[in-house]
Amino acid sequence: MAARKKKHEEPENHERWLVSYADFITLLFAFFVVMYATSSNNEEKQKSFEESVRKNLKLAYTGQGTEQGQVVGAESLVPELATPIEGFPKQGGAEEVQDYVGRKLNKSLEGTEKLAISKVHHDFIGARISLAASTFFPVGSNKLKLSSLKTLDKVAEILKETDRKVVIEGHTDDTPIVSDKIDSNWELGSLRATSVVRYLIKYHQIDPARLAAISYSDQKPLVKNDSEINRAKNRRIEILIVTNDKQ
Repeated sequence: MAARKKKHEEPENHERWLVSYADFITLLFAFFVVMYATSSNNEEKQKSFEESVRKNLKLAYTGQGTEQGQVVGAESLVPELATPIEGFPKQGGAEEVQDYVGRKLNKSLEGTEKLAISKVHHDFIGARISLAASTFFPVGSNKLKLSSLKTLDKVAEILKETDRKVVIEGHTDDTPIVSDKIDSNWELGSLRATSVVRYLIKYHQIDPARLAAISYSDQKPLVKNDSEINRAKNRRIEILIVTNDKQ
C-alpha cells in the first residue's frame, strides 16, 4: 500500500489578536465620540427644543386654553415630560423667569391656594405674579388675612432665590372706597402694597433695598370695570420681578 500522504499543517496564526484589538479600538473610539457629542450643549437648540415641547404639550404658561401665564391645572400636566425645575434663572430674561416662577408655584401651591394666584405673566420690564386682592385682604382694608399668609410665604421663598429688584404694585377697581381710615383708592393700593413689602422684610428678611411699593389705584385695569366679576379681576397686587433694570 502506498503510504498515505501526510496533510500539510498550516502554521498557527499568531496575529489573530490584532482583529479583536482593532474591534476594541473601534468601539472605544465610538464610545468617546458619543461621550463628546452628549457633553457639548448647544443652548440655542436646547431652548428651541424645550419651547417646542412646551407649546405642543401645553406644559408651559403660554396662554393656550387659559389666560396668558395663568397658574392652573397642575394635575393635568405630564410630570415626566415637564422641564425639570432647577434653580432661579440668573441670566434669564422675563420669559425665562416667568416660566420658572409659574412651574415652581404650580408645584408648591396646594388646592385652593392656586386661586390666590390669578396670573403669572411677563412684560418688557420683568415677570409678574398677580395676587387676587380678595384672597389677601378684607374688603376696603390693607390688613393681610391670616389665611393668605401660607400662600404669600411660598411666593416669598421664590423671591429669596434671586437678588433681582422686586416692585409690589397695588391695583384697585374704580369703585370709590368708603372708609374712615382710608381716603381713596390711591391710598388703598399704596397701603396694600406696603403691607406686602413689610411682611417680606419682617418675616422673610428680604433686603429692603431690593423692594419698592407703588399704587396705581384704578388706572391700570385688566378689563373694563363693568361688572363685579371684572372689578374683582382688577383688584389685585402685582409682584414684579425686574429683569430689565434700564426700564
